[in-house]
Amino acid sequence: MIRILLILFFVLITAEGICQGLQVMVSEKKTGRRIVLMAENMTNDTLNVFFMVNADGYRKSASKPVIKDIPPKAKVPMVTLIELTDVPSQYTYDLIINKEKRNLNFTYEKQAKDIQKFIEGRIVVFATNTCEKCDVLAQRLQEKRISHRVHNITEDAILYNQFMRLIERDLKEETRIRFPVIWNKDRVIFGYDDLEAILIELQ
Repeated sequence: MIRILLILFFVLITAEGICQGLQVMVSEKKTGRRIVLMAENMTNDTLNVFFMVNADGYRKSASKPVIKDIPPKAKVPMVTLIELTDVPSQYTYDLIINKEKRNLNFTYEKQAKDIQKFIEGRIVVFATNTCEKCDVLAQRLQEKRISHRVHNITEDAILYNQFMRLIERDLKEETRIRFPVIWNKDRVIFGYDDLEAILIELQ
């Protein structure tokens, strides 16, 4: 009996640890062909989150990142997707909880000025922790001694948000964001299919 109680105690402690580690839950609210992705803060603290969707088969591919403060125990809409007819649809998303509270009250001019200092005349690779192509590209650029910077948006989503704000005027509704997002000195490239071809382009 004592052994059973101890087992139950450890199970409850483990379950509590899992619940504590779960900070934000993402769910979808679907009405017809419209899907609203919702983020729910499961904690008692306000969380600052970065949310980015990569979508196929939708009228709007959510090409711009979203950064929001989510109040405690609140559920807020992040992105709305509208399915295209007679086209297979799927999406993936990246959600990052910013560890530090940042001042997000940037003006567009300040954002543009800050990011231009970072990317002007350079090759910058914007990567995520789960992007294998990002790691491969960064390694090959290093091997070929091609000068570049790698910025992991999982660690700092703010700079990436500034970058997207800078290029948003050039984005079209059908633009598909793929990682790595590469800034090649004066223009942006979203992902790649042929590694050798992209290396030649970046030389």
